[in-house]
Amino acid sequence: MAILCLITISTKAQETFSDTFSAVSYSNNDGSQNWSTNWLEYNDNNNPANGYISINNNELRFRYIWSENLRRSADLSSYYTASLSFDWRTSSLESGETLVIQISSDGSSFTTLDTFSGTQSGTFDQDITAYISSNTTIRFRKGGNDWSGNDDRTYIDNIIISTTSVPQTDTDADGVIDAVDLDDDNDGITDEEEYCSSINASFLTSSDVGERSVVINHTDTEYLRLDFSSMDNSFQLDINGSTVHPSVLEFENGALDAGDEYFVFQSDGSFISQPWVANSNGLPRLRLIVDEYGQANLYGTRTTTSTNLEPMVAQGGTPFNTIPWVPGNNNTFTLTNQAGPGPEGFTGELFASAICDTDGDGISNHLDLDSDNDGIYDLMEAGALNEVGVADANNDGIIDGALSSSGSNGVYNALEDTDTAYAILSYSILDSDSDGSYDTSVLDADGDGCFDTREAGFTDTNDDGYLGPNPVTIDSNGLVTSGSDGYSTPDDNDSNTTYDYREAGAAPTITSQPVDTTTCPGCSTTVSASVVADKFQWQYYNGSNWVDLTDLGIYSGTSTNTLTITNPTVNENNTQYRLQTSNDAFICSSTTSNTATLTLHVNTVVSNRRITYRVNKN
Repeated sequence: MAILCLITISTKAQETFSDTFSAVSYSNNDGSQNWSTNWLEYNDNNNPANGYISINNNELRFRYIWSENLRRSADLSSYYTASLSFDWRTSSLESGETLVIQISSDGSSFTTLDTFSGTQSGTFDQDITAYISSNTTIRFRKGGNDWSGNDDRTYIDNIIISTTSVPQTDTDADGVIDAVDLDDDNDGITDEEEYCSSINASFLTSSDVGERSVVINHTDTEYLRLDFSSMDNSFQLDINGSTVHPSVLEFENGALDAGDEYFVFQSDGSFISQPWVANSNGLPRLRLIVDEYGQANLYGTRTTTSTNLEPMVAQGGTPFNTIPWVPGNNNTFTLTNQAGPGPEGFTGELFASAICDTDGDGISNHLDLDSDNDGIYDLMEAGALNEVGVADANNDGIIDGALSSSGSNGVYNALEDTDTAYAILSYSILDSDSDGSYDTSVLDADGDGCFDTREAGFTDTNDDGYLGPNPVTIDSNGLVTSGSDGYSTPDDNDSNTTYDYREAGAAPTITSQPVDTTTCPGCSTTVSASVVADKFQWQYYNGSNWVDLTDLGIYSGTSTNTLTITNPTVNENNTQYRLQTSNDAFICSSTTSNTATLTLHVNTVVSNRRITYRVNKN
């Protein structure tokens, strides 16, 4: 299938804050964005042209450092990943003499990232996402002893903070950007449910056996949801060697070990109650989501009877790490339950999936209003229109009123349990044949061998399941524009209120075929078949074509399973008949019976001498 389309692709915005020291100035801005401050010297003369800290020969130079230090800040609050890199070389630093690079998210409390000593050179490159803030500050200072001589030097060059920001695209124009919107195209299906190539793996760890781990593999991950039905009482998630948080996530008050951090409810700082006991309403006790941008968020049910999930955060405020998804790569998820003084263990389910494009038209399912190009809106195929308060009166594949009634999370209010980032759909997306794939992403939703396009009553020119002819052309919403019909109410030919594409059908089965029949002119006979069907049509062969019969002349019952022939003439002698049958809800094929031949003969002949002779029937 060839597909022609015009699309706009949303990409992650890349921005840099840089200083290449090409000018003797502390105000250089050599990146795509400006630093929020100049370089600020402490305990020196604050002159880039001279002093213990200065710019020489297009490099930042440190010499004979005691208490002198240098810092600069950038506003990274609008970005979700950041990394710091620079080139460095040291000269004649004796034992104990070092230069350190430090970072702070508030400009006052600094963390050392690396230490440079001796006479060496290299490139520093490290993720600083955990320190993203409106006042992210880097600082260079001595790390050990005072430098003892004028020849003790370190040179820094090509400082770059590289950032990635969340795209501000709002595909459905509902006022909620796609990065936050749980339903980017307002088709009534959450983006998570429109992802594919998924794995849904349940796991269970035993208790009181020390530290234990569960390893799950998945290829092409771009979204992860981890639901714990019970948790006793800490865990860590490692994805390809990167932990989801710098610390082990601990949930039981008083059970904090080295390397742990308490996680509490964001609203009031309270602990989750008895996380080792399942929620009686079927909700997870803990839910961890790593979204398409690699950002992690944690939610929990406050008690064993809670009816909703609430955000949870690290008690100390330490942010989650950003996970770098690499499309197409294999991913290894390692869940570890740490040893503790009492019973330990967890149970749950890991759901991993990829952003995908089922119909290959260049528009991802979560942005595509017809994810399989069958001419039926996803809104219709999902079953959302069956829900009270949900309509599409203007027939555009988008829920009416979605722009004003989708709340802060972008999901139409009538289709969710709560207007939060962790909302759950209030209806079940249709999977008509219960094969594990939603109707929205398959071409034969009821699994009866008949494509949805045809069963809906639309044109499928080349019988490939896609609306219209080949090549398929689409618009920016993923709707087929090359078809002659589609995107109207699907057929329900048997009028049972279930659309035919959702209702598995089949051609009729003839259990008893018609047989040849013999009769006399002026007599009557029948030809019949045993079959259960919605429609019957008897035909006769005129020597070159099969022709439909109607209840006229000698024929009756032409639309039943029994054809009655009354007063045939010699013209009907040796005529062949057959029955065509079909079922209303299955348009793709009918069943044709075997042929039956009508033979005429006479019983007696009267001569012109008034003598009657019996004629041998053979």
